[in-house]
Parts: sequence; C-alpha cells; structure tokens
Amino acid sequence: MLRKLGKSSDTAAAAPLSIIGADVRIVGDIITDGEMQIDGHVEGDINCKTLVIGPKAHIIGEVKAHTIRIHGEVSGRLAADHVTIGRSGRVTGDICHGSLEIQSGAQVEGHFLRKEAQAEAVALPKPEARPVNDKAEKAVTVAQPPAPEPQAKPANGKSEETVVTPPSPESDTSTATIN
Repeated sequence: MLRKLGKSSDTAAAAPLSIIGADVRIVGDIITDGEMQIDGHVEGDINCKTLVIGPKAHIIGEVKAHTIRIHGEVSGRLAADHVTIGRSGRVTGDICHGSLEIQSGAQVEGHFLRKEAQAEAVALPKPEARPVNDKAEKAVTVAQPPAPEPQAKPANGKSEETVVTPPSPESDTSTATIN
C-alpha cells in the first residue's frame, strides 16, 4: 500500500480508496465509508464519502456522497455536499447539492436543488388532501362586513367583535362572535 508523505498509517486506514477498473461491471449497490473511484460500469446505488467518476465510467442509479467529481456519465439522482462536473461529465438526473461546480463542456439534464432549500421544503406543511367528487363544488363568497360604526361601549367595558373565517367544507359560510 502506498502512502503519501506526511500522512500517518492511521489516516490511510481510516479512508481507504476503492477502485472499480474500466473492465469491471457491477450490478448492485455499493456502500463504503471511504473514497471510491469508478472507471467501469455500475448499475445500482452508491453511498460513500468521496466518489470520483472516471471519463469512461457509466453509472445508473442514485449516488450519495460527501463529495462527487464527475468526468464520466451518470443517470440517476445525485446528493452531495460538494458536486463537481468536469468538462467530459454527463449527468441525467436531479442534483441535490451544497455547492456545485460545472465546467465548460459538461452536459447536465435535470433539476438542481440546494440542500438548504430541500430542508426548507421538507419543513413546510403539506396542504391537506380533499376528496374529489363528481359534483361541482359550490361557489362560496365571503363578503366583507360593513365598516363598524362607532358605538357606545357596553356597561361591562368590553366591545363585541365579529370575525369572518373561511368556510368549512360542511357549510357555505362561517361566522364567529367573540365577546
């Protein structure tokens, strides 16, 4: 095993590099805690720390990593903190990223979504589903109440207030009185 100068053997053992050669075809998912370089063909999902996709590589599946560098072809959803698409890179699929770099000449077909935007979208409440029926829905108009005229306050010192709320599906109008 080769080791760069200045790195201890503990660092090398913590992040091993796995290489899938150009003559290798894998059908199935790949999961590793380390770094990976793919030069061959993979049909399946990939989950790793750092992924380098070589110029002749072809991946079909979802890819999740901290860092992805693409120089080959990927068909599927990508999710990473840092995504770099090199000039020979081709991506067909959505990219969820923290940071994104696309070099001149790269080809991308899909949607881009920043990870912060995705977290906000997940946090938003979803609208309630309403049952669909064959009958046309009733048109409901909520009229604004006339401007209140100044009135003397009741003996208890509190004024009466009327609030108009949106109609519920069961009724055409909804009015509440608060004392």
